[in-house]
Amino acid sequence: MKIYIAASFKHKHGVRLLGRELRALGCRILDWTEKATPPPGLTPAQRRQWMDTDQEGGQVYAFCRHACRTADLVIYYGMSGQDAGVEAGIAAGSGVPLLGIRGPLEAPGLMLHGVMTCWVDEIEDAVALLTELLPLVRAGGEPAPDAPEGVKRLLAALRRAPHPFAQ
Repeated sequence: MKIYIAASFKHKHGVRLLGRELRALGCRILDWTEKATPPPGLTPAQRRQWMDTDQEGGQVYAFCRHACRTADLVIYYGMSGQDAGVEAGIAAGSGVPLLGIRGPLEAPGLMLHGVMTCWVDEIEDAVALLTELLPLVRAGGEPAPDAPEGVKRLLAALRRAPHPFAQ
């Protein structure tokens, strides 16, 4: 399964750790953190400017836009701000299912809340949900009647997605 994690640059380390967990489950991560790396020696303000202006000639934006449109699943890593919200919109507009991980103090607004296929409170909840979901997707199976609602909703959304699931 190809997964893109939509998140703020301030969550770069968390995105990498979550990506490592998901790779261990057999997922392929479309990893923006490899592309969005400012040159060394910049001050925090200069790094922010580098990120905000995409100094690589639009390559970071192009990668992220393509990833949001072609992933099997996009995970919103909250609380992340406007760029991750735009990425969630790109994914939703492309028919890609979204799993939202709420930030610790986050109360998503109407649009961000509504665009998610399902929400979880913690990264561990997302990993547990995907641990249960992935075998069902790979085998074409059905969830048990007592499976978490998130598993049922994501499985149904993955089956409705515009492009076939790719391992």
